[in-house]
Amino acid sequence: MDDGIMLELNELRAGYDTAKGFVRAVDGVSFSLKRGEFLGIAGESGCGKSTLAYAIMRLLRDNARIESGSVRFKGVDLAAASAEEMNKRRWTDMAMVFQSAMNALNPVLSVGEQLTDAVHAHRHVSEGEAKAMAVEMLRLVDINPDRLKSFPHQLSGGMKQRVMIAMALILKPDLLIMDEPTTALDVVVQRSIIEKIADLRADLGFSVIFITHDLSLLVEISDKLAIMYAGKVCEYGPAKELFSAPSHPYTRGLMASFPSLTGPITRMGGIEGRAPDLLSPPPGCRFAPRCPEAFEGCDREEPGLRPCGKEHFSACRLIGGAK
Repeated sequence: MDDGIMLELNELRAGYDTAKGFVRAVDGVSFSLKRGEFLGIAGESGCGKSTLAYAIMRLLRDNARIESGSVRFKGVDLAAASAEEMNKRRWTDMAMVFQSAMNALNPVLSVGEQLTDAVHAHRHVSEGEAKAMAVEMLRLVDINPDRLKSFPHQLSGGMKQRVMIAMALILKPDLLIMDEPTTALDVVVQRSIIEKIADLRADLGFSVIFITHDLSLLVEISDKLAIMYAGKVCEYGPAKELFSAPSHPYTRGLMASFPSLTGPITRMGGIEGRAPDLLSPPPGCRFAPRCPEAFEGCDREEPGLRPCGKEHFSACRLIGGAK
């Protein structure tokens, strides 16, 4: 593995055992993440984004499991690591801010108790040292340390989310995974949270995987973008290039579904139809049944990621003149 690469996924497959069979929510996903890099992952609800995050953290439970592939983090394959090894790595080397995380705070414990509990669970330090770490992290996320004594109901939604980010970063991990951390927050608070994450990454040097269904959130802050559809990555590349020249019809459909803040007024679009059943996905390109640009063979041949620029790849048969 390249020394600059911290995380590398190779043909990762994960999903859920059901009475009708295995639902492969993540199907052959491969990508790499460098130290300090910011990767944004976008796609519709149900495309496998959260399953991917849980698979990387090895937090899949009950009927969920990693089926095959590897998740190499700092040279160690987490997909094959023991439960003891993963317990040592979580929150010390890698941490996660969960979807609807601001509702995950314990309502009967103060902010300070919850932050110091996170420290004591992974480090043998005194109460004073743990409190000092909590104070430092609250200041980093722009919350007055006086709030250590506050309970969750005394905080706004944005402050709760900042506390969750502080809790994830309190042991200064190398990788932070954020699963739709700004859901249910208004756009002004969303912006402040995004900017704070960018500032913290610059100060602390950690890598970020930021998962959302809102592509517009990711454009300015991400180094690279991965667009997921029906368990697969359909487009991957540098954020600015992917945004200015999207190659896959699904990516173009996503971008047409939110309004532009600049330029002439244009009619917003959408994507007709619905995503396929991952229990029995269609043959060929999974987007073909909904694709306005589909042609002969798209429903039979699975394209795979094809180069369409420098470090820019798209899983579409239009790339390379197949039509």
